[in-house]
Amino acid sequence: MKLNKKELRKLQYDFNSICNRLLQADYQDYPEVLGKFLKFLNNAPIILDYIKDCGVCDWVMEETIQSVQMAYGRKIFGTGETDEEEVRNVYAVLSYLVETNNSIYHGVAMGYSSSGKYQDKIKGFNERFVMILIRHIERYLTKVGIDMGIDDRVIYNVTVDNGQAIIAADNATVTATNNVSVDRDELKRLITDIQSTAQNFCEEDKQTVSECIEVIKNEAVENKPKKGMLKTALSTLTALKGTAEFVAAVMALIQFVEPLIH
Repeated sequence: MKLNKKELRKLQYDFNSICNRLLQADYQDYPEVLGKFLKFLNNAPIILDYIKDCGVCDWVMEETIQSVQMAYGRKIFGTGETDEEEVRNVYAVLSYLVETNNSIYHGVAMGYSSSGKYQDKIKGFNERFVMILIRHIERYLTKVGIDMGIDDRVIYNVTVDNGQAIIAADNATVTATNNVSVDRDELKRLITDIQSTAQNFCEEDKQTVSECIEVIKNEAVENKPKKGMLKTALSTLTALKGTAEFVAAVMALIQFVEPLIH
């Protein structure tokens, strides 16, 4: 599909909104809100293409649902070993639950919390199962945005191949050269400093740090690093609220990577 950076940001905003609604839904309203969540995914071509590219779930869905539901809290769903398996399997389970009007909270969600409250069952189901799909989609959309760069005016063709976004500017060719060598040992040391000073972060921020570092680590050693990806990763790290040691570690990394950006 074709879209620009502004349209992608709008999509990310709408995706975050429907995700928040699902995660905060009352257990009695949950099946209906889950249906709206899946409808959003199915009506967003860039998301649906990503899900489809992850393959087709090969589970016998009726048997899978029944085995969890009839275990009365003693069993939960598997997800898969790879990212692609997690995406297709979680999506398939949620789709089947909606299609069969499953109430979820007093069936398949029972094993996701030891609490006797239905709302806690749904909360656990979201955190331990649904969030797997949400995180994968969030990460994919973020990577698409990073690859697009910072120009809102450029229209991009976005296709998916083996779970990876293929980004091409419409009717445009961009070339870049980079002759700056990188001290890999120093890069490794700077990254280790950031990781060690982020140990007390919440899990969500730790995940953000990990994803940003992965981008920087991979791009910094490329012959032609993507400047937009580096800038976005560094900006994301800078925006995190951490200790003075963390801030200092991030600033040191920024100074190290700066020659690759300019």
